Amino acid sequence: MSGQGGYQQPPPQQTQPPQYYQQPPPQPYGPPPRPRTGLPTIAGIFLLIAGIEGMVLGALIGFVGGSFGSYMGYDMGGILIVCGILLLVFGIFALIGAIMALQRKMWPLALVGSIFGLFCFGLFFFEASILSLIALILIAISKNEFD
Repeated sequence: MSGQGGYQQPPPQQTQPPQYYQQPPPQPYGPPPRPRTGLPTIAGIFLLIAGIEGMVLGALIGFVGGSFGSYMGYDMGGILIVCGILLLVFGIFALIGAIMALQRKMWPLALVGSIFGLFCFGLFFFEASILSLIALILIAISKNEFD
């Protein structure tokens, strides 16, 4: 014994730096990624078909009105030409909406394109209007996927 009364000093403890000295884990930059489903792509394909059918029907009606309208009497040619031009315009808006839906950009323009696509009747029993209605529903559901 060394004369200190049996008292021994405790061994030195390992000290960790306090938590506030450590850096937080790195966070990814920017907003979280948006969910990506196939709904806007399907809607864009449906609108593309409806727009093309509307434009074809508009061109046919305009051609018939210009060619045979005077034979029908009552100047039906002018009325058919105007109806054909309207169908062409509706088809163009549906195509613009299809492009926006396929690119997932400008949701309001894609929605307006699908609404105009409702007036593209198509060649057989309003199938273009039905495709546009389905596209309208799909675009409305997938609003958060657009930029």
